[in-house]
Amino acid sequence: MRILGIDPGYQRTGYAVLEASREEKPSLVESGVFQTSADEPFPRRLQQMRDAAREVVERLQPVELALEELYWSKNVKTAIAVAQARGVLLLAASELGLEVAEYSPTVLKLGLTGSGDAGKDQVKYIVKQMLKLPEARRLDDEYDAIALALLHAIQKGFML
Repeated sequence: MRILGIDPGYQRTGYAVLEASREEKPSLVESGVFQTSADEPFPRRLQQMRDAAREVVERLQPVELALEELYWSKNVKTAIAVAQARGVLLLAASELGLEVAEYSPTVLKLGLTGSGDAGKDQVKYIVKQMLKLPEARRLDDEYDAIALALLHAIQKGFML
C-alpha cells in the first residue's frame, strides 16, 4: 500500500510517498516539496498546491494520506494561511478518494521517538534509521512528510 505524507504550508509543503506492506519494511518511493511564490496571489498559490498534490497522487497512486494537524501558532496570520492550505489539501484528497489520517506534531514525535518533546533532529535521525535513507539534501518539510507517512505505516501495523 502506498501512503502519502504531507507537511502542509502555504509557501512550502513537504510530501513523501512510502510503499508499505506486512511482508517488507516500508520504503521511500519519492519525497520533495511543493513551493509557491510570494509574488503570486494567495488563491493562485493554493491552486498551485492543489494541482501539485493531485499530480503526485495521480502519478504515484497512494491510497491513504497522513496529514499534519494544525498546531497553535503565535502568528495568527500564518496559522490561518496554513489552515487554508490544509483545507485545499484535504479537499484534493477527498476528491481523489484517499483515506485521511491526521496527526499532531506531538503525536508524531511521540510515535517515532518515544518523546512528544523530541526535536526536529531527533525525528530526522529516526526517519533516516528506520528507512535506511541514503544521505541526501532534504528540507525539514520533506523530513516531516516522510515522518508522517512512516508514523501512519506504524499505526496501520505495517512491518518496520
